[in-house]
Amino acid sequence: MGKSGTVFNGIKMNEPPYQSFFSYELTRPYPFRWFTFVASIGFLGFTALFSYLNFVSTGSTLTNEVSRNPHRTIADNKWFPKWPSFLTDKFQPTCQTLSLPVNSEFFTSQNALTYTLTSVWRPATTPQNMTNTIAPSLAYYDNVLENCTIWSIEVDLEAMDRSANQFAYAEWGATVRSHATCAISGENGVQMFNLTQEYDYVPTTISFSGLYEFLGSAFIARDKMSRASLWWGESLLSTYWALLTMEMQQIRQNDTLNVEPAIRKGTLLFTRSNKPEKDITAIDFFQVDYRFIVDTQAPPGDYKIIYPGLYDGDDTSGTKLSRLVARSAYPNIWGYADDLAKSAYSTILADLGQVTTSPNILTNASALQYFTANFKDNKIGQDIANAQPGPATADYSSLKDTTGPLNLTTSTINAQYLCQVPQRKSTGNLLVSILLADLVFLQTLWRLFRFVVDHFLLKSVVDANKCVGCASVTELRSGYRALYEAR
Repeated sequence: MGKSGTVFNGIKMNEPPYQSFFSYELTRPYPFRWFTFVASIGFLGFTALFSYLNFVSTGSTLTNEVSRNPHRTIADNKWFPKWPSFLTDKFQPTCQTLSLPVNSEFFTSQNALTYTLTSVWRPATTPQNMTNTIAPSLAYYDNVLENCTIWSIEVDLEAMDRSANQFAYAEWGATVRSHATCAISGENGVQMFNLTQEYDYVPTTISFSGLYEFLGSAFIARDKMSRASLWWGESLLSTYWALLTMEMQQIRQNDTLNVEPAIRKGTLLFTRSNKPEKDITAIDFFQVDYRFIVDTQAPPGDYKIIYPGLYDGDDTSGTKLSRLVARSAYPNIWGYADDLAKSAYSTILADLGQVTTSPNILTNASALQYFTANFKDNKIGQDIANAQPGPATADYSSLKDTTGPLNLTTSTINAQYLCQVPQRKSTGNLLVSILLADLVFLQTLWRLFRFVVDHFLLKSVVDANKCVGCASVTELRSGYRALYEAR
């Protein structure tokens, strides 16, 4: 049997109760009438506030998304945009800036031609430092292409050096190479870059199965209703490519029949003059420099060069096209070559979104009619070889009611951006995360509230720090004393 107590001098003493290392607090009701009301209202109000704040700050997760329009992606996925950023910055949508290295290829938002980025630089911004800063890549974030200028257009002509499948379409081929400079403006200032566009209606990758059909090469997409200007631009390029190469083919055939030296290949360089012509239909809108290699009969393999000074005496810097056309200078392809260069000039400006740049064939109905007047007369085997141009096969006046208006829109580089957008958590995860966060905040607030009341308000209350039993004994003794004194 266990001992129930200790005997001391004949008196049985109780043993002290066991005391744990851990302790608990004795509580008693607060002696304030307003306390219950304030605590209840505060609980409800702060529970709603904390739940809302927790929903804003932890109610979503960031997921990866690929976008072609980062500005719209960010605008459509803005998470509580009017709230302070320190609450929502972790859950705001963001998109990465692209880095386009030099020599990379791209196409614009017009989905037409393909370009090669050849150089990038930041222009000098202060008089003290007039040196441009060369960059290895273009930092790009859906910026609008601005102030694009086409400096030169080259037309390279060649025959026997082309592949067999190209030769099946046309004995001669033409590669149109255009050089331009554009600018973009962004958070980091202005960036300038050079680009090159190369057009060949019958490229080396063309299939032999497309003979006598519209090839649709070089252009990524076409829409004659929403992008009618570029639809006509493609028609101009392919048609004058076909007319020029057929003209070279006929010249070579005539030289062969007459047992005369024939042209092996050639190149033409079209540039704007120092006093540029405002009428794009004018023959001297461009000035031209050129070289043609002509095979000679003896000795075998020898050749001669046709160059501007050959016709104009001391004028070796360039020749006006009007002089060459008036003289029917050999090889007499100046008209078609000029039309092809003007077609490339206008189409590239349209593709780069240069809305205000003029003149442009593709924004001028009368100029477009002038350059398409001969479209319906072209016949395979006579005016063109086996490469059928298109998509337009008639002049502008005949087809204008079947296409959209001649207008241009600004362009951006067509690219894909890696974005992070907020996605709301599932209902179960959302409730658990909000509940746990609310409990932490409410407990902290409750402790803070009690601390203020206990240390500042209870000091004025007598026996506020005594337990309920002790306070009752004190009140009872006070009552006995009052009764005794009353007697």
